[in-house]
Amino acid sequence: MATSGISSGTAAIDVAGMVEGLMAIENRPLVTLQSKIKSQNLIISDLGQLKSKVSAFQTALQAVENPDSYSAAVASSSNESAVTVSTSTGALIGNHQITVTQLAKPAQYIFADSDFTTSDALVGFLDSSTFDLTVAGQLNSLSVDSTTTIEDLSTFINGLGLSVAASITQTTSGQYALIIQGTQSGQDNDVTFGVNGSLGSHPISSAAALAGPSTTAYGNQAQDAEFTLDGLMEFTRTTNNVDDVLSGTTFNLVSTGIANITLAAGPDNGQEVIQAFITAFNDLTATSKKLTQKGDSSTAPGSLAGSPGALFFINQIKSMLSEGITYESGGVSTVLDLYELGIDINSDGTLEFNAVNYASTDGIATILASGINIGSTSFSDTDNLDAFLTSQIQSGGDLSESISNEQDTLYQMSEKEVALQMRLDSKEKSYISQYSSLNALLFKLNNTSSALTSALAGLVDGQNNN
Repeated sequence: MATSGISSGTAAIDVAGMVEGLMAIENRPLVTLQSKIKSQNLIISDLGQLKSKVSAFQTALQAVENPDSYSAAVASSSNESAVTVSTSTGALIGNHQITVTQLAKPAQYIFADSDFTTSDALVGFLDSSTFDLTVAGQLNSLSVDSTTTIEDLSTFINGLGLSVAASITQTTSGQYALIIQGTQSGQDNDVTFGVNGSLGSHPISSAAALAGPSTTAYGNQAQDAEFTLDGLMEFTRTTNNVDDVLSGTTFNLVSTGIANITLAAGPDNGQEVIQAFITAFNDLTATSKKLTQKGDSSTAPGSLAGSPGALFFINQIKSMLSEGITYESGGVSTVLDLYELGIDINSDGTLEFNAVNYASTDGIATILASGINIGSTSFSDTDNLDAFLTSQIQSGGDLSESISNEQDTLYQMSEKEVALQMRLDSKEKSYISQYSSLNALLFKLNNTSSALTSALAGLVDGQNNN
């Protein structure tokens, strides 16, 4: 705050200097509080950084446990014009032959009439009746008569919200056709129609009832895909995209024909996934150590050096890691030691990848591809390392709560800082007012003294002259 002084020769008081000296003493509690606020901000920032490291470690942990993280088998087809193939985790190595005899198709019907000269031409119904449309077994009806147009039918069909669509298309100049087609393939999604509820055994048999005698109709009922695997098993499916015949393998049926499918082993990327897990853990522990270090001549103390218990959960993580790994095979949970995954625990608490141990574990690629569970002796047990990490960083979790509590403390400190600053501002104004008033008083006294001195001198001079 700016200060001012009133001077009067040698009798003036240095108001600014006097107030500055007094306020330096008054400000000591504020300076101490601001130092604590700075430390509190550092604690919150460091805890936030730690939470980020825990989250990164959990992401790496989930990648290790997720079968989709590992390379799938490499698939190829000898006849991609008939069948294409792709794989995901869990695909079994082997060779197969697929014979496609029929593709899945949706229903499709096209109706053309010489009287359909506009997009809103009359259908040709003779009297009042109903147009009945059945989609995937669901019957829907529209009242129709001689004024019903092909556009009316198209609007009705598209408004059903079912797996069927209608459109009106121009075939030649001045000629239009109504197209009704299913949007999903397979017999279960078939589309049939008729008038007055009389459905023929074949949908096209109702075409004559749809319009006048000059109507031509053609199309196909919906049908399933039909194929044989290895000449032994016959399959039918509603779609040409088939992913439930061989584990981890998807076939896309393109046309009828025969294709030989080869499923070969893909590259083993398990080491890279595990190494990322190790790196994330070591990064977490290094951050934890830095926050709790007491400091010496060469290193500064960590922001949590005075409360190392705040990071006790790091020890819990290490303890759960030592419990090992489980995986499930044939419904049976099997336990592995951490070293069998190629993970060594060093004396300083860090992890290190051991390629020799990794390579010596029988079926390690298959184990990883089946899905593993770290930090629990039961594969189905949710009380594992992943669940524990979630309990720390989720809203209401221990680590999140620690950050929240520190933020509450900071808020209280900030409120106290504002109140203290207001009191100090008031105190400074009071000092300035007091010393400025004193300075003014001294100025007046000095002027009075000068006047009296002059008067006395004049009186003396007058007496001497007499």
